[in-house]
Amino acid sequence: MSKKYLTFMVFMLLLASLACSALDSSTDLANEATATVVATPTLAPTATPDPNLPVVSGDGTVIAPEATVDPADPIASGEPTPEGGLDPTNDGENGQPPPPGDGSDDGDGEIVVPAAGCPASGQNLLLNPSFEGEYKQFGAINELNHAPNWFPWWVDGQSNLRPEYKPANVNNTPGRVHSGSSAQQYFKSWGQFKAGLFQSVLDVPAGKNLQFSAYGQAWSCEDFSICSDGSSANPANMLMRVGIDPSGDTDYSAGTVIWSEYFNPLDQWQVTCVSAVSERDIVTVFLWASPDGPRQNQDVYWDDASLVVIP
Repeated sequence: MSKKYLTFMVFMLLLASLACSALDSSTDLANEATATVVATPTLAPTATPDPNLPVVSGDGTVIAPEATVDPADPIASGEPTPEGGLDPTNDGENGQPPPPGDGSDDGDGEIVVPAAGCPASGQNLLLNPSFEGEYKQFGAINELNHAPNWFPWWVDGQSNLRPEYKPANVNNTPGRVHSGSSAQQYFKSWGQFKAGLFQSVLDVPAGKNLQFSAYGQAWSCEDFSICSDGSSANPANMLMRVGIDPSGDTDYSAGTVIWSEYFNPLDQWQVTCVSAVSERDIVTVFLWASPDGPRQNQDVYWDDASLVVIP
Protein backbone atom coordinates (compact mmCIF):
# COMPACT_ATOMS: atom_id res chain seq x y z
CA MET A 1 0.00 0.00 0.00
CA SER A 2 1.48 3.37 -0.97
CA LYS A 3 2.25 6.13 1.49
CA LYS A 4 -0.02 8.52 -0.42
CA TYR A 5 -2.98 6.18 -0.02
CA LEU A 6 -2.31 5.79 3.75
CA THR A 7 -2.03 9.54 4.17
CA PHE A 8 -5.36 9.98 2.33
CA MET A 9 -7.11 7.41 4.56
CA VAL A 10 -5.81 9.03 7.76
CA PHE A 11 -7.01 12.40 6.53
CA MET A 12 -10.52 11.05 5.79
CA LEU A 13 -10.77 9.37 9.20
CA LEU A 14 -9.81 12.65 10.89
CA LEU A 15 -12.53 14.53 9.00
CA ALA A 16 -15.14 11.91 9.94
CA SER A 17 -14.16 12.15 13.61
CA LEU A 18 -14.49 15.94 13.60
CA ALA A 19 -17.91 15.73 11.91
CA CYS A 20 -19.23 13.26 14.51
CA SER A 21 -18.00 15.46 17.33
CA ALA A 22 -19.78 18.49 15.90
CA LEU A 23 -23.00 16.49 15.46
CA ASP A 24 -22.93 15.29 19.09
CA SER A 25 -22.44 18.85 20.32
CA SER A 26 -25.40 20.09 18.26
CA THR A 27 -27.62 17.31 19.61
CA ASP A 28 -26.64 18.12 23.19
CA LEU A 29 -27.41 21.80 22.67
CA ALA A 30 -30.77 20.97 21.09
CA ASN A 31 -31.69 18.66 23.98
CA GLU A 32 -30.66 21.29 26.49
CA ALA A 33 -32.76 23.92 24.74
CA THR A 34 -35.74 21.56 24.63
CA ALA A 35 -35.40 20.80 28.33
CA THR A 36 -35.28 24.53 29.09
CA VAL A 37 -38.49 25.20 27.16
CA VAL A 38 -40.35 22.34 28.86
CA ALA A 39 -39.19 23.40 32.30
CA THR A 40 -40.34 27.02 31.83
CA PRO A 41 -43.95 27.39 33.11
CA THR A 42 -46.60 29.32 31.18
CA LEU A 43 -47.84 32.05 33.51
CA ALA A 44 -51.55 32.84 33.65
CA PRO A 45 -52.60 36.50 33.38
CA THR A 46 -52.73 38.35 36.69
CA ALA A 47 -56.28 38.23 38.06
CA THR A 48 -58.00 41.56 38.65
CA PRO A 49 -60.59 41.48 41.46
CA ASP A 50 -64.11 42.35 40.35
CA PRO A 51 -65.25 45.39 42.40
CA ASN A 52 -68.88 44.26 42.10
CA LEU A 53 -68.33 40.86 43.69
CA PRO A 54 -70.14 40.49 47.02
CA VAL A 55 -68.10 40.36 50.19
CA VAL A 56 -68.73 37.53 52.65
CA SER A 57 -68.24 38.35 56.31
CA GLY A 58 -66.95 35.95 58.96
CA ASP A 59 -70.44 34.73 59.86
CA GLY A 60 -71.22 33.75 56.27
CA THR A 61 -73.33 36.83 55.55
CA VAL A 62 -73.14 38.45 52.12
CA ILE A 63 -72.38 42.16 52.17
CA ALA A 64 -72.68 44.15 48.95
CA PRO A 65 -69.67 46.26 47.86
CA GLU A 66 -69.46 50.04 48.22
CA ALA A 67 -71.75 52.08 45.99
CA THR A 68 -70.61 54.34 43.19
CA VAL A 69 -72.70 57.28 42.04
CA ASP A 70 -73.12 58.22 38.39
CA PRO A 71 -74.12 61.91 38.19
CA ALA A 72 -76.26 61.14 35.16
CA ASP A 73 -77.99 58.19 36.83
CA PRO A 74 -77.42 58.28 40.61
CA ILE A 75 -78.64 54.76 41.35
CA ALA A 76 -77.60 53.05 38.11
CA SER A 77 -74.60 51.14 39.44
CA GLY A 78 -72.92 49.96 42.60
CA GLU A 79 -74.02 47.93 45.60
CA PRO A 80 -73.96 49.96 48.85
CA THR A 81 -72.25 48.36 51.83
CA PRO A 82 -74.57 48.05 54.84
CA GLU A 83 -73.25 49.69 57.95
CA GLY A 84 -72.49 47.18 60.66
CA GLY A 85 -72.89 44.18 58.36
CA LEU A 86 -75.87 41.87 57.91
CA ASP A 87 -77.19 39.94 60.87
CA PRO A 88 -78.44 36.45 59.91
CA THR A 89 -79.98 36.01 63.37
CA ASN A 90 -82.36 38.93 62.89
CA ASP A 91 -86.14 38.49 62.88
CA GLY A 92 -87.51 36.11 60.26
CA GLU A 93 -84.75 33.49 60.57
CA ASN A 94 -87.20 30.93 61.91
CA GLY A 95 -90.09 32.10 59.79
CA GLN A 96 -92.01 33.67 62.68
CA PRO A 97 -93.75 36.91 61.71
CA PRO A 98 -94.04 39.74 64.25
CA PRO A 99 -97.37 40.58 65.88
CA PRO A 100 -99.71 42.93 64.00
CA GLY A 101 -98.08 46.33 63.59
CA ASP A 102 -99.18 49.31 65.63
CA GLY A 103 -96.17 51.56 65.13
CA SER A 104 -94.31 50.04 68.08
CA ASP A 105 -91.23 47.86 68.47
CA ASP A 106 -92.06 44.24 67.59
CA GLY A 107 -89.73 42.79 70.23
CA ASP A 108 -86.78 42.25 67.88
CA GLY A 109 -85.85 45.89 67.49
CA GLU A 110 -87.91 46.30 64.32
CA ILE A 111 -90.71 48.80 63.88
CA VAL A 112 -93.79 47.59 62.01
CA VAL A 113 -96.26 50.17 60.77
CA PRO A 114 -99.43 49.42 58.81
CA ALA A 115 -100.17 51.83 55.98
CA ALA A 116 -103.61 53.31 55.42
CA GLY A 117 -104.86 53.96 51.89
CA CYS A 118 -102.67 51.36 50.22
CA PRO A 119 -101.42 52.13 47.65
CA ALA A 120 -101.52 55.93 47.73
CA SER A 121 -101.36 58.01 44.57
CA GLY A 122 -98.79 60.68 43.81
CA GLN A 123 -95.52 61.27 42.01
CA ASN A 124 -93.48 58.07 42.10
CA LEU A 125 -89.97 58.83 43.37
CA LEU A 126 -88.54 55.42 42.43
CA LEU A 127 -86.37 54.69 39.41
CA ASN A 128 -87.67 51.80 37.31
CA PRO A 129 -90.59 51.05 39.65
CA SER A 130 -92.01 48.37 37.33
CA PHE A 131 -88.78 46.33 37.02
CA GLU A 132 -88.45 46.73 33.27
CA GLY A 133 -85.39 47.07 31.04
CA GLU A 134 -82.32 44.93 30.45
CA TYR A 135 -81.49 42.99 33.60
CA LYS A 136 -77.92 43.27 34.87
CA GLN A 137 -75.65 40.56 36.20
CA PHE A 138 -74.47 41.18 39.77
CA GLY A 139 -70.66 41.11 39.61
CA ALA A 140 -69.43 37.77 38.24
CA ILE A 141 -72.35 35.70 39.54
CA ASN A 142 -74.30 34.34 36.57
CA GLU A 143 -77.33 33.38 38.68
CA LEU A 144 -77.91 36.93 39.95
CA ASN A 145 -79.66 39.14 37.38
CA HIS A 146 -81.47 42.17 38.74
CA ALA A 147 -83.63 44.89 37.27
CA PRO A 148 -81.89 48.20 36.57
CA ASN A 149 -81.79 50.53 39.59
CA TRP A 150 -82.60 47.67 41.98
CA PHE A 151 -79.93 45.63 43.79
CA PRO A 152 -80.11 42.19 45.40
CA TRP A 153 -79.35 41.38 49.02
CA TRP A 154 -79.33 37.95 50.61
CA VAL A 155 -78.00 35.99 53.56
CA ASP A 156 -75.77 32.92 53.25
CA GLY A 157 -75.46 30.50 56.14
CA GLN A 158 -77.46 28.57 58.71
CA SER A 159 -80.79 27.65 57.09
CA ASN A 160 -80.51 30.31 54.38
CA LEU A 161 -79.21 29.80 50.85
CA ARG A 162 -78.52 32.37 48.17
CA PRO A 163 -81.44 32.41 45.70
CA GLU A 164 -81.20 32.90 41.95
CA TYR A 165 -82.45 36.19 40.50
CA LYS A 166 -83.87 36.63 36.99
CA PRO A 167 -86.64 38.46 35.11
CA ALA A 168 -90.09 36.93 34.83
CA ASN A 169 -91.19 37.51 31.24
CA VAL A 170 -94.80 38.24 30.29
CA ASN A 171 -94.46 36.13 27.12
CA ASN A 172 -93.43 33.03 29.08
CA THR A 173 -95.36 33.41 32.34
CA PRO A 174 -97.98 36.14 31.88
CA GLY A 175 -99.57 35.49 35.26
CA ARG A 176 -96.29 36.26 37.01
CA VAL A 177 -96.08 39.82 35.64
CA HIS A 178 -98.38 42.46 37.11
CA SER A 179 -97.89 45.01 34.32
CA GLY A 180 -95.48 45.73 31.49
CA SER A 181 -93.17 43.06 30.09
CA SER A 182 -91.30 41.84 33.17
CA ALA A 183 -91.22 41.45 36.93
CA GLN A 184 -88.34 40.64 39.28
CA GLN A 185 -88.23 36.96 40.22
CA TYR A 186 -85.97 35.12 42.68
CA PHE A 187 -86.12 31.52 43.85
CA LYS A 188 -84.30 28.56 45.37
CA SER A 189 -85.26 24.94 44.77
CA TRP A 190 -85.31 22.72 47.86
CA GLY A 191 -84.07 25.54 50.02
CA GLN A 192 -84.97 28.40 52.31
CA PHE A 193 -83.69 31.91 51.85
CA LYS A 194 -83.81 35.35 53.36
CA ALA A 195 -83.38 37.73 50.47
CA GLY A 196 -84.75 40.65 48.53
CA LEU A 197 -83.90 43.84 46.71
CA PHE A 198 -83.33 47.46 47.66
CA GLN A 199 -83.08 50.90 46.10
CA SER A 200 -81.69 54.11 47.57
CA VAL A 201 -83.69 57.13 46.44
CA LEU A 202 -82.08 60.57 46.21
CA ASP A 203 -83.63 64.04 46.35
CA VAL A 204 -86.38 63.02 48.74
CA PRO A 205 -87.89 65.95 50.65
CA ALA A 206 -86.89 65.68 54.31
CA GLY A 207 -89.56 65.62 56.99
CA LYS A 208 -92.24 64.31 54.66
CA ASN A 209 -94.57 61.37 55.21
CA LEU A 210 -93.73 58.71 52.62
CA GLN A 211 -95.48 55.53 51.57
CA PHE A 212 -93.68 52.64 49.90
CA SER A 213 -95.76 49.96 48.21
CA ALA A 214 -95.15 46.98 45.95
CA TYR A 215 -97.15 44.19 44.36
CA GLY A 216 -95.96 40.73 45.32
CA GLN A 217 -96.74 37.17 44.30
CA ALA A 218 -95.30 33.81 45.34
CA TRP A 219 -95.28 30.19 44.22
CA SER A 220 -94.52 27.47 46.75
CA CYS A 221 -94.86 23.80 45.84
CA GLU A 222 -93.68 20.80 47.84
CA ASP A 223 -93.08 18.70 44.71
CA PHE A 224 -93.43 19.74 41.08
CA SER A 225 -95.23 16.50 40.21
CA ILE A 226 -98.30 17.79 42.05
CA CYS A 227 -98.21 21.39 40.78
CA SER A 228 -97.02 21.28 37.17
CA ASP A 229 -99.79 23.77 36.36
CA GLY A 230 -97.91 26.44 38.34
CA SER A 231 -100.22 26.46 41.35
CA SER A 232 -99.01 26.13 44.93
CA ALA A 233 -99.38 22.82 46.79
CA ASN A 234 -98.43 22.12 50.40
CA PRO A 235 -96.76 25.53 50.41
CA ALA A 236 -94.45 27.26 52.83
CA ASN A 237 -95.42 30.60 54.33
CA MET A 238 -93.43 32.94 52.09
CA LEU A 239 -93.27 35.77 54.65
CA MET A 240 -92.99 38.67 52.22
CA ARG A 241 -92.94 42.34 53.26
CA VAL A 242 -91.65 45.80 52.29
CA GLY A 243 -89.65 48.33 54.29
CA ILE A 244 -88.36 51.91 54.38
CA ASP A 245 -85.23 53.18 56.09
CA PRO A 246 -85.93 56.92 56.49
CA SER A 247 -82.26 57.52 57.36
CA GLY A 248 -81.07 56.17 54.00
CA ASP A 249 -79.10 53.25 55.49
CA THR A 250 -78.68 50.30 53.11
CA ASP A 251 -78.58 47.57 55.78
CA TYR A 252 -81.82 45.59 55.70
CA SER A 253 -81.27 44.44 59.29
CA ALA A 254 -80.78 47.93 60.75
CA GLY A 255 -83.12 48.93 63.54
CA THR A 256 -83.97 52.07 61.60
CA VAL A 257 -85.91 50.12 58.94
CA ILE A 258 -89.69 50.38 59.27
CA TRP A 259 -91.44 47.28 57.93
CA SER A 260 -94.91 46.41 56.74
CA GLU A 261 -96.68 43.37 58.10
CA TYR A 262 -95.86 40.03 56.48
CA PHE A 263 -98.12 38.70 53.75
CA ASN A 264 -98.30 35.45 51.78
CA PRO A 265 -99.62 36.17 48.24
CA LEU A 266 -99.64 32.63 46.81
CA ASP A 267 -100.55 32.47 43.10
CA GLN A 268 -102.05 35.95 43.05
CA TRP A 269 -100.90 39.55 43.05
CA GLN A 270 -101.37 41.45 46.29
CA VAL A 271 -100.14 44.90 47.24
CA THR A 272 -98.57 45.80 50.58
CA CYS A 273 -97.52 49.20 51.92
CA VAL A 274 -95.55 50.86 54.70
CA SER A 275 -95.24 54.50 55.76
CA ALA A 276 -92.39 56.50 57.31
CA VAL A 277 -91.28 60.11 57.73
CA SER A 278 -88.10 60.92 55.82
CA GLU A 279 -85.20 62.12 57.96
CA ARG A 280 -82.99 63.47 55.17
CA ASP A 281 -82.87 63.79 51.39
CA ILE A 282 -82.19 60.09 50.84
CA VAL A 283 -84.19 57.03 51.87
CA THR A 284 -83.79 53.33 51.11
CA VAL A 285 -86.64 50.96 50.31
CA PHE A 286 -86.47 47.19 50.74
CA LEU A 287 -88.26 44.10 49.42
CA TRP A 288 -88.05 41.00 51.62
CA ALA A 289 -89.02 37.32 51.52
CA SER A 290 -88.09 34.53 53.95
CA PRO A 291 -90.08 31.30 53.42
CA ASP A 292 -90.42 29.23 56.57
CA GLY A 293 -89.58 25.86 55.00
CA PRO A 294 -87.88 24.29 51.95
CA ARG A 295 -89.90 23.27 48.90
CA GLN A 296 -88.98 22.08 45.41
CA ASN A 297 -90.45 25.24 43.92
CA GLN A 298 -90.02 28.39 45.97
CA ASP A 299 -90.41 31.53 43.85
CA VAL A 300 -90.98 35.21 44.68
CA TYR A 301 -92.15 37.90 42.25
CA TRP A 302 -92.20 41.69 42.72
CA ASP A 303 -93.66 44.32 40.39
CA ASP A 304 -95.06 47.87 40.27
CA ALA A 305 -93.45 49.44 43.33
CA SER A 306 -94.14 53.01 44.38
CA LEU A 307 -92.67 55.61 46.75
CA VAL A 308 -94.83 58.69 47.12
CA VAL A 309 -95.26 61.65 49.48
CA ILE A 310 -98.60 61.44 51.25
CA PRO A 311 -100.47 64.10 53.27
